[in-house]
Amino acid sequence: MFISYNLLEFGEKLKELRKSLGFSQVEIQKLAGVSSDALRRIEKGEVIPRYETLELLSSIYKEDLLELLKNARSNKLLTEYHDELDDIITCYDDQKMKKLEEDIRLGFTGKNESSIVNPNEVIQFLLLIRGASLYHSRFSSDHKDARNILQDALKLTIPKFKLEDYKGYKYSYIELRILLLLSILIAEDQEVAMSTKILYFILDRLKASTTSKYQDFLIIKIYANISYNYHLEDNHKRVIRAANEGIAYCLSRELTHALSSLYYRKGIAEFKLHHKTYKSSLFSSFFILKITGNQELLDIYLEVTEEQYGIEIPTEFLKSK
Repeated sequence: MFISYNLLEFGEKLKELRKSLGFSQVEIQKLAGVSSDALRRIEKGEVIPRYETLELLSSIYKEDLLELLKNARSNKLLTEYHDELDDIITCYDDQKMKKLEEDIRLGFTGKNESSIVNPNEVIQFLLLIRGASLYHSRFSSDHKDARNILQDALKLTIPKFKLEDYKGYKYSYIELRILLLLSILIAEDQEVAMSTKILYFILDRLKASTTSKYQDFLIIKIYANISYNYHLEDNHKRVIRAANEGIAYCLSRELTHALSSLYYRKGIAEFKLHHKTYKSSLFSSFFILKITGNQELLDIYLEVTEEQYGIEIPTEFLKSK
């Protein structure tokens, strides 16, 4: 996760505190040993103050300046970006993806520029957007480019990153997001077994930490992709196991994201294994898509189900002519 601060706002509040106490910058220099030049730059929002500087100034200003700086973090913007990116990836929209990239660039440039602790993390986020865009392309060459871009994105914050050594690194949320997309891409390149191992690795890492709505999103998406990987390998029993775990997770969090996909994978696996429950699972998938208004995906599911598997579709899910 990249962190930025509105240093102009923080500097202005610091200046107000100093003046309210009747101190000049030179007097603060004498009291705290902080040079007047350094204080001037902090108050103008040009630099992020060091921890020890804020500790010294806090005792003089009689305020917790560390907490004041924390409140100047611009994480609300990042939260909005995560929400929007996840929504766009789920129901891909090229124009929305381009608009998101533009918004991020504008958010960290120009007059309203925030001071970014690690600028590489912003670049990394933009590379994830680019990789996700190429992933949704119809051309296999774009998928290869996406894989290279995503690996380069990870190398910005993990310089020695190698995909084959994925277990040897510690990851942030955004880095796990990139690794997830990489795992999906390598499954397309017939590296399904390795893809599944990476997905379980990410799943374990996410479950070991305090979950948030972003982590819930990834966990459910991982279950959906694990079940799909087992489908590619015709391992239908494992499809059902992974799908059931994902469905249980969705229900425990009262979430519908990817729930239709999990029920669909489960239903097809049950059909392949001649389980009588397959229709119940498939119709649950169709019903979720119908009530959530995802008609486009519902139409795809119905077409594939009837043409590829020869399963009769109930009339309530068919479009009225």
